Amino acid sequence: MDKDHVLLLKQLSEERFALNQAAIVAATDQHGKITYVNDKFCEISGYSRDELLGQDHRLLNSREQSKHFFRQLWGVIQSGRTWRGEICNRRKDGSLYWVNTTIVPFLSDDGLPIQYLAIRQDITELKLAQRRIMEQQEALISASKLSATGEMAAAITHEINNPLGVILGRCEMLKSMVEQGITDPQQLMKVVEHIEVTGKRIEKIVKSMKSLSHGGDDEPMFPTSIYDILSDSLELCFQRFRNHGINLKVSKPQEDFSVECRSHQLAQVIVNLLNNSFDAIQELPEKWVELVVSRENENLKISVTDSGPGITLENQRKLFEPFFSTKRVQYGTGLGLSISKNICRKHQGDLTYNSSAKNTQFIVKIPLKQKWEAEMSL
Repeated sequence: MDKDHVLLLKQLSEERFALNQAAIVAATDQHGKITYVNDKFCEISGYSRDELLGQDHRLLNSREQSKHFFRQLWGVIQSGRTWRGEICNRRKDGSLYWVNTTIVPFLSDDGLPIQYLAIRQDITELKLAQRRIMEQQEALISASKLSATGEMAAAITHEINNPLGVILGRCEMLKSMVEQGITDPQQLMKVVEHIEVTGKRIEKIVKSMKSLSHGGDDEPMFPTSIYDILSDSLELCFQRFRNHGINLKVSKPQEDFSVECRSHQLAQVIVNLLNNSFDAIQELPEKWVELVVSRENENLKISVTDSGPGITLENQRKLFEPFFSTKRVQYGTGLGLSISKNICRKHQGDLTYNSSAKNTQFIVKIPLKQKWEAEMSL
């Protein structure tokens, strides 16, 4: 063996040593049977080398990722391409760990894979940190939602007090009619019907408030009338706008249609957008907000436009970032638009700012029919 070959073998040995010190390494044959694992693989998995060799990676399957995920993985590497991604595995003791994985296929002369080399890094702590951050964000979002609900309580007090005053007034009228001996059925029925209609209005307001404060990210989606969603949203806003001299114009489709959704979440998006407009324009000389709901092909389209002059380019870039707000501290947490955009994306739609509009305008688009891909767990 000449000197060059010796040097090459020494270099390869050193590179292999360095790789084994830094990464979790395994090799499999073309059928997925494990042919080599390094010490780090044994250490993180809890299995001995003898327990791993000859097995396939299903031995480590955590069942946290779907069959579809692994079918895609195998489709990539069997075609001769490199696959990169994150995999959740299960140790011998049953605990889970995450690895950032690169799988490289080695090909024969005819281009077919003959073995695969997988190089992994342990990212379990990173995934746990990400989960903690997500849980904290969810807690902040929940707190923000409760805060927004509380802020609306004063406005809703007006919504309820007005019809309640009507009911009490009609009750006094009934008492007076009884005292005067008025027993005309038509007169009595007219007063009772007025009480009934007004009572149902209070019932609708309470229902809308309950719907908005409802959670339910894990609830299934159901076809819901767009008229019902609008009703729930506007019951919580209309009186507040009127009391502050803001002209709220609503344009809805002539014919009702259904959208497959979590209705309380879409109502929350509408209320968030209307509240943002309310806060933005209440000091302007010209105060109006226009809500337009329509069907655009197979999408629900909701636009909320107000009399504001629009949003600066600098602020547009940060509009949907959590905790960004152009409002004074006491008027907002900076989570409303972020939450609303997230809701729209969970409905396979989106919330965008229309920078080409003359005034401030936000647009929601949601598919009328959700198309979920059923995935079976391993």
